[in-house]
Amino acid sequence: MEDKAIQVTCPKCGIKINNTAGWFKKPGNCCPGCQLRFSTERFKKAIDAAENQP
Repeated sequence: MEDKAIQVTCPKCGIKINNTAGWFKKPGNCCPGCQLRFSTERFKKAIDAAENQP
């Protein structure tokens, strides 16, 4: 499931980010719009929901 594409909206700038679940889980990744550093915990619900979809 690490390579499943998901879309997450940045909570700071609102840009929609399309990438793999594995990319969002890696520590240190940043929003391409505002450079907000992602926290795996911040996006955990979105990642889990995307991974559980057929």
